[in-house]
Amino acid sequence: MDRITEIKRQHGVTTVKFMSGDVLKIPSALYLEQRLHVNQPLDADAYRMFMAQRGYPHALEAAMKFLALRERSEQEIRSRLRRSCYDDATIQRVLDTLSLHGLVSDERFAEQWAHSRSRKYGKNRVAQELRMKGVSREQAQAVLDAIPEKEEYSRCLDQAKRFCRKFQSDPKKIAQSLTRKGYAWAMARRAAEEAVTEV
Repeated sequence: MDRITEIKRQHGVTTVKFMSGDVLKIPSALYLEQRLHVNQPLDADAYRMFMAQRGYPHALEAAMKFLALRERSEQEIRSRLRRSCYDDATIQRVLDTLSLHGLVSDERFAEQWAHSRSRKYGKNRVAQELRMKGVSREQAQAVLDAIPEKEEYSRCLDQAKRFCRKFQSDPKKIAQSLTRKGYAWAMARRAAEEAVTEV
């Protein structure tokens, strides 16, 4: 049995420090279910057992709130729940439940993300973002292949025209800016040259 020396709540996590130096990080929603107090004697292992048993409904509710804002990838949900200090078994159980009910789908997330982000960025940038969100290379490629090249070029050209004033119609600088936005170099150069001739 150990004694609590400090309790600190911050960003959805309650940190409990013990006289022995042990530290317990608890999702705040779960902490509110069984509050602790400074100087209280506590068996940290028993509290961890309580967390493992009662964490699931709180983690599921947190994931549902996170999903209510927009479509999410599995990795985004996993990362969010880990930051809130839910254990891996609870997180996996939540993801299994969400998948079973069709509430989370990396494929659907990738489609929506690509549709939204490709309005401002080229396929290379969108592919990189999707990989950072945990979408497999194959899923990202399949979604991006569905965007017609003609459509991507049209957006690239529109941006090239806007860059003309900023870069005094210098096709090299315009093309470099377009590649930073994720457009392939060949497409960026072609759009830059076309934009400059139309100014």
